Amino acid sequence: MSTAAFWERRMIGGAPWLFLRGDWRVAQIDSALRSFARAKAAQDCADISMAELEAADSAMLAVLMVWVQQARQRGATLRIHDVSPALLELANLYRLQDILPLHHE
Repeated sequence: MSTAAFWERRMIGGAPWLFLRGDWRVAQIDSALRSFARAKAAQDCADISMAELEAADSAMLAVLMVWVQQARQRGATLRIHDVSPALLELANLYRLQDILPLHHE
């Protein structure tokens, strides 16, 4: 398993998507968030794919909550795709299913 958390912006059907990759648990997430904060091009993505994510924990849920809130402040809707069953279960445990638009596809 990779020890790095990273992201990549890709165009899908003419729209920008953000693909999260690697390990997004609390121990690895800091460097990815710093690079994301500097990359304005990735912040306009309304769709996020988690299909290539190797690991995630409650830290990832916290990041997603911030991103959802930031999107709403911009008047946009964030859609989060390909969420693992384990992360969905964690979101349900914390009762975040009404806050986070998580989809397992």
